[in-house]
Amino acid sequence: MDGYPAHYVSHNLPLVILFGLGFTDPKPRDNIEEQYPLLQEKGIYISSDLPSVSGSVGQELLNCFHDFDAKDAAWNNRPGKGKMGAVGFTYRSVGRAFTLPPHKAKPLSAIPSPTTEEGGARRHSLTPVLHSPLSPLSPESPLYPDGIMSPFWFSKHQWLLPSALISFFNFSIDPNSSTLQDNKLKTEINALRTSITASSYKLRLTVVLVCEDSDSDPNPVERVANIRRATSMDSKSLFYVPSRLSIIETQAFVGTILASIQPSCLEYYRDLSKHARRKRNRATVPLPTVPPVHGTSQTLSGQGWIVRYETKLGFFAESRQEMDAASRNYEAAYESLLDRDVFESIASWSPRFDETRLLADVLAIRILRCLLWMGQTTSAVQSWSNHRASMQDLVDRKGKGSGTYGWEAWEARWSAIMAELIAKVDVPIFHVPDQFISSGNISPAIPDIYAIPEKAFSSDERLPPWDLLHHEGYWLRRSAQKTKARRKLALSMPKEDRSSPGQSPASQIASKSHLYDTYLCPEPHKEYGLPGHTSFDHGALLITTFHKAAGQFSHRHQDRAATRMKFEMAREYMRAGKWEEAMTLIKPLWQNLSWRKEGWWKLVEEMSWAVRACARHLGDGEVLVAVEWELLSNHGLDIEEKPIATVPYDSTAPSLSTIFTFRAIEGRVGEPVQAQLTIHSHLHANSAAIRLSEIALTFEGGFPDLTLVDDSRQRASVNNNKIATCLFNVTFDEAPQKLGTTIPPPVSDMPKPLCGSADLVFSPGAEKVFCFTIVPRDAGAVVASRACLAMREDQFDLNIIVPLHDHVSRTSWWLQGEAGLRREELDLEHPCSIRILPKPPKMKITFPGLRKAYYTDETVEIRVEVTNEEMEDTEVGVAVQLIGNTQNVPVIHWTSTSYLESSNIANNDPAPLGTITPEQSLGRLHSSTTRSITMMFQASSEALEYTLELTAHYHLVSEPHTSIVKAETLELVFIRPFDSNFDFRPHVHSDLWPSYFHIDDVDDGRTLPNSKGIIQEWSVTAKLASFALESLLIEAMNLNVQEIRHGASCQVVTSVDEGQTAIILDPDGSIERDFRLIIQGATLEEPHSSTIRFELEVLWKLRTESASAVTTFMLLPLLTVPFGEPRVLASAQKRTTISPLVHVLYTLENPSTHLLTFQLSMDSSEDFAFSGPKVVTVQLLPLSRHSVRYSLLPARTGTWIRPNLKVVDIGLGKTLRVSAADGCKSDKLGLAIWVDED
Repeated sequence: MDGYPAHYVSHNLPLVILFGLGFTDPKPRDNIEEQYPLLQEKGIYISSDLPSVSGSVGQELLNCFHDFDAKDAAWNNRPGKGKMGAVGFTYRSVGRAFTLPPHKAKPLSAIPSPTTEEGGARRHSLTPVLHSPLSPLSPESPLYPDGIMSPFWFSKHQWLLPSALISFFNFSIDPNSSTLQDNKLKTEINALRTSITASSYKLRLTVVLVCEDSDSDPNPVERVANIRRATSMDSKSLFYVPSRLSIIETQAFVGTILASIQPSCLEYYRDLSKHARRKRNRATVPLPTVPPVHGTSQTLSGQGWIVRYETKLGFFAESRQEMDAASRNYEAAYESLLDRDVFESIASWSPRFDETRLLADVLAIRILRCLLWMGQTTSAVQSWSNHRASMQDLVDRKGKGSGTYGWEAWEARWSAIMAELIAKVDVPIFHVPDQFISSGNISPAIPDIYAIPEKAFSSDERLPPWDLLHHEGYWLRRSAQKTKARRKLALSMPKEDRSSPGQSPASQIASKSHLYDTYLCPEPHKEYGLPGHTSFDHGALLITTFHKAAGQFSHRHQDRAATRMKFEMAREYMRAGKWEEAMTLIKPLWQNLSWRKEGWWKLVEEMSWAVRACARHLGDGEVLVAVEWELLSNHGLDIEEKPIATVPYDSTAPSLSTIFTFRAIEGRVGEPVQAQLTIHSHLHANSAAIRLSEIALTFEGGFPDLTLVDDSRQRASVNNNKIATCLFNVTFDEAPQKLGTTIPPPVSDMPKPLCGSADLVFSPGAEKVFCFTIVPRDAGAVVASRACLAMREDQFDLNIIVPLHDHVSRTSWWLQGEAGLRREELDLEHPCSIRILPKPPKMKITFPGLRKAYYTDETVEIRVEVTNEEMEDTEVGVAVQLIGNTQNVPVIHWTSTSYLESSNIANNDPAPLGTITPEQSLGRLHSSTTRSITMMFQASSEALEYTLELTAHYHLVSEPHTSIVKAETLELVFIRPFDSNFDFRPHVHSDLWPSYFHIDDVDDGRTLPNSKGIIQEWSVTAKLASFALESLLIEAMNLNVQEIRHGASCQVVTSVDEGQTAIILDPDGSIERDFRLIIQGATLEEPHSSTIRFELEVLWKLRTESASAVTTFMLLPLLTVPFGEPRVLASAQKRTTISPLVHVLYTLENPSTHLLTFQLSMDSSEDFAFSGPKVVTVQLLPLSRHSVRYSLLPARTGTWIRPNLKVVDIGLGKTLRVSAADGCKSDKLGLAIWVDED
């Protein structure tokens, strides 16, 4: 897609401006500010006088934002690099100055007046209608008067017009200038908001305050809150970044910012879509600022405006990642573009023809991207084919035809675009695992080479194979074929057509313009210029395309196709005279050619002739002889160059066998590991000795590479020894320089190679054992992968590669004894590998004073003691992590201690949720000494279990590069200290009710403030039951009103136990508290019931001297107070020793404004006799109450009696429930009264 403007075809992402965080973004490829300066003129200039955020914190923030940039992410809906879910962002850093594009173009100085058909002048309004600088209605627009779309419009929304602006400011922690700095921040933020509001762009403004680097620990909560209030910003719009954040914490902070702005960014593009949709639905063509001159040009038609609006709607939908809606809009725009009123009405000689054709390509590309995004692979291929057929038909009818090199160039580009789209979308079915690419064998799970049709196509429908989406290699091969056809047509152009315009008459130039299609390709004199002039390099394009195609075929083990692509690439090198590149590419193909096995002799002969040509030009006698033999030729060539050969171990019979063995299967960091390398000579008895120049050992893991070089000084003492097996103790040191070519260059984070010396001359039958020790520094698995036996002679260089782990015949260890060498058999399954274990920690971690359980809401302090049991001093740091099954994990604070403060690492900042707290350094800890540190955190209000992981990282002072870890885990159980039960009970208030027929203006002081309704009395009994494992000291219990609905007022008047001292609550014990409530309605006419929510506040602590008070809040059930409904309350006066009667008083209340009539009837019972009306009718006036008294004589004492009084509202036929008041209780069976024993 390089032939198109970058922003014209690139994937749309919400643009975020980083204001005041460096200026690192390069200019865009189309450089919109310079090509079309009208987008900057009259723009909204936004700037700030405060300096940009710099330093380490600012650089880390900028790097994190760049890491979250999704411009290079895959074009799919799967989470990936830089994406917040399925939506990503792109960023632009602008420093402290930025200009938003203007809404309207600048007004013209003079506007001509159009004339009517009759010739009379008709003047328009002197005030012209201004439009966007990119609108076809603006005279200075490149689209004026009949253009449709411009790449500048896409660049405007992808580079100049953001959906959000994140402004960064330095946050000073200097107490002497903090107030002044805060005032400046308030002024700058308010000015920035005012500028954005005045621009009429609905972009999101977010402010980030970055704390300066300092060792102090400021508390910016109040200052930040003050700035938020002064700037009218909430916690999701203004953020604070503390200093010295880790990389993980910085990334989490940036993720939080992006998560907060994501909804508003999507809503920003949704508003733009609504605006474009409203303009489309008007169905009228807007008036231009200046009408075009009659007879020479015309304005854009209505169908053209539909194309413009649908393209905009698709762009905005794609920015929201709503690809299904974007696909529908792009398809509608594409269909309208090919309509007779748009494309067909443009003359082929007009520049608008190529502009419209470019727009058609862009719409087709965006449709393909949407279809591939949604997984509609077959539909994408059909759309690709339909666009190709439509363009071919259009070019044949209105253009220069499809038989020109320009059409073949477009065909090649169109195929390459499909391959690039498949790669960028990262179609899952074409994904090739890394293990499959690196493996030389074909695994059972071979990647697919084409995608099956989507569900929209019936399984019974037979589709042609070219309608199925194939991988990138297929499309790249087609692109290369079209490029070859392009070159063939270019080479066939006559000489007179290839001359430059300055050397040809005007008539010839005019004739050439009608013969050759130059859409997105060079002119004829640049496509294939005359001798001495530059031409388009078709070969370089073919080499690049064939190389990409070969890689795709090779990844899927389509070896035949890959070989063909590489052969074609070598041919292009040969055509360009690059014989060395061609030989490098074609020689391994020819040596391992699979075509010989399949009997494709013509192809073999074709490649052999190509190899022969390369060998003759390069003078490669070895290859030339072999290829001549294959071609049955008799040509020769003398070669005098020194050959260098690399021989795999399995390709020849071994003259030297190599065995490598570790002494044990496990080792530890810092402890020596023993190993032996044994080399046995298999030379003939009469053969001369072999001298190796060096032996290089390569390891996989944390071991350094070893190189053993030949040393003649050690050879004299051994030559006199007639023993066949010799043992050498080799000492390895750091290599002073690179030795030979067998030592690979060390990676920066890998150990440096080591070098040693020994006798490397091997006679027939000789066996030499090289013993050495290595001290590992890193833990992990180590495998001796290969050995390279190198010979450096004047006539040749020979490297023999021996894979050690594949050539182990025995596992034995050579030992030097008094009687000579002896062999000890080892029981090792994998002698070439060893597992290096971490150094065992000798650091003791204890938790003195740890309790079995902790309680909710209390402040937990845990003391940690670290004891150094190493033999020498250590540098120790501790980190702690609290893990739970809930997101509300408490944050941990370290308490300040003297050694923490002296080490300048004291940090009381809370740890982020779900992460390890910043490591606290304990400094240098001497041997056998103990140091303590205390952590504290606030327990939650829920009974939960947490896992506390404390990790001590330390290293010996003598070994600073060897890190040792000691970890301890605790299970912390949090239980509730007590449970509670609550009982609500109504009572009859002693005050008289107001009279319905009398207006009392006197306030007697007994009503609650702002309330004038009926007063009701209630009581609440709270019972606490201890769940604690130890005694608790209950210092106070208070009842608080939390919420009241429907305007009532409530007051906790008194507590029965008020004034008592603190109470001790033993385990499994319980206590009770009673509270009296006075509740009054808002007005006398209040028809609704009121609901009141209470909470019980309990102040308690443990019975220890150092225990601090803890406050626990418990919610009570909702209390419903019926102010507008009648009710019946029953209160009983218990019997006395004088009178055996129980007096029950039934109080009927009518709080409504209606006259109510009740019928009362008392049921007879065997448990008691009663005195009072059996059946009575009571009429209650509005806002009145009446009492009915009964005297009950119980039949037995020491039991419950249940009087059953039925109260029926005669008007509604409703039976009222009798509520228990003083001296009574109510349960499922009704009212009950206890009768004491005599």
